[in-house]
Amino acid sequence: MLTQSQIKKLSYLNKKIQSCHKCKNLWRNGKAFPYFTKFSQLLAIAEGPGKEEVQEDYQTPLIGKAGRLLFRELGRKEINLKRKDFMILNTVQCRPVIDGKNGKPSLEEIENCKFWTSKYIEIFSPEIIIAFGNYALNYFFEDNLGITKESGFVRHLDNGTKVIPCLHPASLLYSSDNLSLFRHSLKVFKEETIKAHILNSV
Repeated sequence: MLTQSQIKKLSYLNKKIQSCHKCKNLWRNGKAFPYFTKFSQLLAIAEGPGKEEVQEDYQTPLIGKAGRLLFRELGRKEINLKRKDFMILNTVQCRPVIDGKNGKPSLEEIENCKFWTSKYIEIFSPEIIIAFGNYALNYFFEDNLGITKESGFVRHLDNGTKVIPCLHPASLLYSSDNLSLFRHSLKVFKEETIKAHILNSV
């Protein structure tokens, strides 16, 4: 569980990023503030918020179709993880838009947002991270082979933190061809949490 000090610091960051205008026009598209609860013990990092995530009533990551698919899969009996178990970040906290639709963040935008993202990670101090999609994987490892080849393998940061690459759930909305690979990555992630005694086996 998060300490009161961690919750206070993370909540403060959520307030501070409201006024961040570092990316010229990106901030005008709306923000999704990193999600956490006092029960958060695991870190999930994805790409960037979509249209649903930046709506005023929500403003939180992974609540759109991809997010619902993800937590449906995480809720399966063999995984049994819930949203409250996670702190959820994106590589950028503002919504990338191209031609009026959800877009991909640029390298410059990701670099600009690292100031914030790195602070969230530092305060949360995770033992295990699941990285959804190439953008999240690239955030940690420039030498990666791509999310499809890396999915389900365990990588390590210099400080010993484990990172499990996983396909982004949005990719499954268009094709279920890689569902077994996606589920395998989630299984590996759950196994690592048990090894680290972060969460109990189910």
